[in-house]
Amino acid sequence: MSIVSTVRDRVLASSPTAAAEGAFEVINALQDLHPARQVLALAAALKVTAEVLEIDPRELLSIVDRMQNDCHFRNENTFSAVAAYVAGEIKQRFT
Repeated sequence: MSIVSTVRDRVLASSPTAAAEGAFEVINALQDLHPARQVLALAAALKVTAEVLEIDPRELLSIVDRMQNDCHFRNENTFSAVAAYVAGEIKQRFT
């Protein structure tokens, strides 16, 4: 099995919690950069990594969107916690 198919399979089998925990790690690593640089760095990392692993970055965003919608439907704050972290650790620090 190739790394491309392994990554795709794991992405499709991942939970919203795993996605959110990874987001916390990435945001934490970037939090000292200016927000404009953070957003650009995140976009560049997503695009380049997805392309190397032969995954359409729009597909990844769609998967995360479905995870968010599912969490919202279940009244789980998985992605709301990530948003609150961004608001508190990044947005407020640079306002």
